[in-house]
Amino acid sequence: MNSTIWKILNTDTSRSVVDVILENRSLQPDHMDHFKLSERMHNPYLLPDMKKGVDRVLQAMENKEKIAIFGDYDVDGVTSTALMINFFRRIDYPVQYILPHRERDGYGLRKSGIERAENFGASLIITVDNGITSGDAVEYAALKNIDVVITDHHLQEEGLPEAIAVINPNRIDSEYPFKTICGVVVAFKLVQALSEKLVPYKFSSDADYKQFLLDQLDLVAMGTIADVMPLQDENYALVKFGLKVLAQSKKPGLIALKKISRVDNRNVSPISVGFFLGPRLNAAGRIAQADISLKLLISETPEAASNYAQKLDEINNKRQTMQTQYLKYAMDNLSARENIGKIIFIENEEWQSGLIGLVSGHLKEQYNRPVIAFTKNSDGDYVGSGRSVGSFHITDALSGFSKYFINYGGHQKAAGLTVFADKFQQFKEEFIEYAEKNITGNEFGIKLVVDSVVDIDQLNMQTAKMIQEIGPFGEANPEPVLVMKNVIIKEKKLLSKDKHLKIQTQKGHNLYECIWWRNAQYYHDLYLGESVDIAFHLNVNSWQGVDRLQLTVADIRKKDEAYE
Repeated sequence: MNSTIWKILNTDTSRSVVDVILENRSLQPDHMDHFKLSERMHNPYLLPDMKKGVDRVLQAMENKEKIAIFGDYDVDGVTSTALMINFFRRIDYPVQYILPHRERDGYGLRKSGIERAENFGASLIITVDNGITSGDAVEYAALKNIDVVITDHHLQEEGLPEAIAVINPNRIDSEYPFKTICGVVVAFKLVQALSEKLVPYKFSSDADYKQFLLDQLDLVAMGTIADVMPLQDENYALVKFGLKVLAQSKKPGLIALKKISRVDNRNVSPISVGFFLGPRLNAAGRIAQADISLKLLISETPEAASNYAQKLDEINNKRQTMQTQYLKYAMDNLSARENIGKIIFIENEEWQSGLIGLVSGHLKEQYNRPVIAFTKNSDGDYVGSGRSVGSFHITDALSGFSKYFINYGGHQKAAGLTVFADKFQQFKEEFIEYAEKNITGNEFGIKLVVDSVVDIDQLNMQTAKMIQEIGPFGEANPEPVLVMKNVIIKEKKLLSKDKHLKIQTQKGHNLYECIWWRNAQYYHDLYLGESVDIAFHLNVNSWQGVDRLQLTVADIRKKDEAYE
């Protein structure tokens, strides 16, 4: 029905579905055993400079110095900032916070941030989710007699800033055993190390500070999921426990955010964060001011929390409207082109920079090729956000064109860059030429990785619930996809103003309810009585206290369509 290629990893229906899924993800048999969080966590002092950072913060507290927390405007940065504020509130030590504005301030600690901290009278800045590339700002801070403790997780691109401490698992000299943690986890590690030092002065016992840390796992889980970190190693443990904390969170801000996002506490999952909570928190930093999201997270009363949640919902609705307009422009522009080519450049000077990453991400999914979307900043330079597919490492590719950039950075699948206005056209022509030569045709093969073919005797409530125990699912531990062959289409129905497709299928004497979200366009391609193969996620649908199986469709194949 579309160009998706299926790659099926197991066709032996006599094998345990759960065993196959664990094997496909290289997970150990004890993965599903109950465990204590401490058993899966790495010692915070394995992070470089942790002791230096702890000592400097304790010194500041002892000397009653003013401390400023410098954060970032995305979910990881905002949750990191909220976590640090919660810690200092808990130990009754006043701190100030600074969140940069995406348009006015740009990313990361800069001289303007140092000056704001100076206005507070701060003699110590603690960064969260940024700082590894802020060498000039740290030097400027030193001139102002302000020390800096950096907590970050981004890659080290050059020499380290001359800060008091640079706590980052991705420092070149780091020996931390699991490097793909996000900013909020690094902040959590610093708070953990500080808390241990403050027993019995600020925490009455080990149990007291450990309970405080446990209560912050809702923020940790949200930052980890929203920053698309792999749900492996300690990330898996933090998110598994953190989602349970999020479901029962007593934070007024999260209670209000869940309510306005219509997130059911009985079904809090990575999807809840990725599609409902996270986008609302991110929207403020994209098109408004991230302070609104932070104020929600640190709200101390239900009234204040409800007010900020309402504001975020309104901002998110505006973001959705703007995104739809941007995408319509982009799709119309591309449909008018004679040839799309192997990489897509799309520009619009009126777009807000906070939304161009969403544009490039959507176009990447639509056209299955690298995309860089551009707008202009207040200086007239081009700000771009890129997304990639296959093995095309977009950041490495861009590194060969750095002479055209004011700055750039990223990883294999995503990159951000700012291009000098007078060099943009030459860069565009040369990079497209480079992409045409270096991207091969097989980069564009859309693959749906299927864990296993299953038969009707394997589709039951027990199997569905055991599969859920393998989760939480996310990056590097995707939700399992199963395939059932030769099922008959019995009924079909459009839902939600023709957005979704509900299908009833039959195999043998069994009937299955199938939901295909956002794919109502295939309604007329499916015929009652025809036999198809369905790829799906096996879910449990709870409605009015009754659990029943539901197949969430990933794709449908007809008999004349091939597998890999």
